[in-house]
Amino acid sequence: MEINELKTKIKIVFPEESEIFMAEEFISELTGIDMDKKPVELDFSGVKTLDTVFIQLALSIIKTVKIHNNKVSIKTSEVLEETEKLYGISLKGLIGGI
Repeated sequence: MEINELKTKIKIVFPEESEIFMAEEFISELTGIDMDKKPVELDFSGVKTLDTVFIQLALSIIKTVKIHNNKVSIKTSEVLEETEKLYGISLKGLIGGI
């Protein structure tokens, strides 16, 4: 997982294997990231396997960003779209996208 604080945004790249055993490391890396000053991009584009704990983390990030009236965008992947369909959710829908 990578968290890159760029000039214009914070880019959170989800790991290729987003499995439950990686969640604790992900959470610890998110701690201290100030998500109220720059737009946030959630990048799932390289994800091949996805545990639902990472969906929950993405939902938490979206909620945090929205509380601060900031913007969030999502780069999706086939596995994310399949998981969203399976559980009847849409991360883009939650942020106001399609």
